[in-house]
Amino acid sequence: MRRPRLIMVLLAGGLVLLAAAVLLSTQPASAAGGRSATTPMGGWRYTENAAPVSTGRVVSLYIDRDFDDFERQRVVSAMRQWNYVLNGFVEFRASYLPDDPTPAMLSQIRRSGGWVVARVDSRHPVAQQGEGRAALAVTAGNRGGFVYVIRDRIGQRDLVGVMMHEFGHVLGAGHDERSGLMAPVYNPAMGRCIDRDSVSLVAQAQRLPLNRLNWCVGPGDPSRMPMVQGPPRYDDYRNPMAARQR
Repeated sequence: MRRPRLIMVLLAGGLVLLAAAVLLSTQPASAAGGRSATTPMGGWRYTENAAPVSTGRVVSLYIDRDFDDFERQRVVSAMRQWNYVLNGFVEFRASYLPDDPTPAMLSQIRRSGGWVVARVDSRHPVAQQGEGRAALAVTAGNRGGFVYVIRDRIGQRDLVGVMMHEFGHVLGAGHDERSGLMAPVYNPAMGRCIDRDSVSLVAQAQRLPLNRLNWCVGPGDPSRMPMVQGPPRYDDYRNPMAARQR
């Protein structure tokens, strides 16, 4: 896949890059997932608030073939957790991106509301300009676009938490200090599953009934993600996206 051409196609097509990125962290994220209610970590699990609906909207993801099997499993795990949370109202569906896609094909994916999940490295133009210079991943687009995963910057960090955050942006969520997964600062303890406040951001963006969605709960406060013991180490996310136009 010729990645420099991907960014040129976006720029040539006049797409305004509305980006959200996960900045480099000194700690790994951790999460697990599936379509059914699971126990992501340390006793935390997802609610089962209502029967899933069967008439929701589909968001198509096109996964770069350059991801290896392990990386692809992590991307799919993040997707499945959001699918469980969204309870059928919105559903991610993934397929492979064809090898060496043409500009017309990429443009059609974007126009149809699809998202390309691209595996790039720090030499890619999106990783060398603006806040992308310090990012782990960048989501660029408006109702269709690209999720760039800057793989050589992720290292041993768990890709699932990074992708759950980015898919939150795909679904219209901005950053919010009250949320866990979608907070404007990165905390690996907050990336293990999708908390209620992050689900609420998506519900507002997508105009979904929050009480018919699911989210992560656990010991203590059943509505929020756990905090790490002792002073956590934080790194900034990109600038808040809550005010972005859709």
